[in-house]
Amino acid sequence: MSELVVVKVGGSLLNWPELPIQLNQFLDRMTSTQILLIAGGGKAADLVRDFDRIHMLGEAHAHILALHSLDLTAHSLAAVLPRLQVVEFVTQLDDLWAKGEIPLLSPRLFLGEDEASANPLPHRWEVTTDSIAARVAVRLHARELILLKSISVEPGTSRIEAARLGLVDPFFPEAAAQFARVLFKNLREPDSPVVQLA
Repeated sequence: MSELVVVKVGGSLLNWPELPIQLNQFLDRMTSTQILLIAGGGKAADLVRDFDRIHMLGEAHAHILALHSLDLTAHSLAAVLPRLQVVEFVTQLDDLWAKGEIPLLSPRLFLGEDEASANPLPHRWEVTTDSIAARVAVRLHARELILLKSISVEPGTSRIEAARLGLVDPFFPEAAAQFARVLFKNLREPDSPVVQLA
């Protein structure tokens, strides 16, 4: 079984002063030696959404700009957690894991290569870093995907219900359909349980 665990750090956490401490503590409790982080878009992606709404860029063009915003959030997260190393290519992962480092994927180039796959992610606002993290986890045959959020979810919640409640993006149930183990954690409440999405 793969050791890889993909951890998506929600964009809503990026403006939280406690994030460096709480994320470090969460990572310290993980037992896998192969961890890959992905940062959400947060306010940077919201800026692109606003620009699209005002100037009617169209979802395809806005999608490209939104992916560039993930470069910014990845490097911003790494700036406050020096133990993270931003990578753009999955070929860099093994070297970092061998050195005991934690890679943080800026997914723009990965998704560009994924465009040649049989079923790439749609270029729509319904596809956010939740679905991107699921896509990365599926393509890299990860053991599990952990979504770190600013909100809690009830045990037994399905992925479809989580999408209906706005806890994950609308496309997420499809993006994660073939993935067995998706976990959900409210990082703002360190004592909250880790819940598996059905």
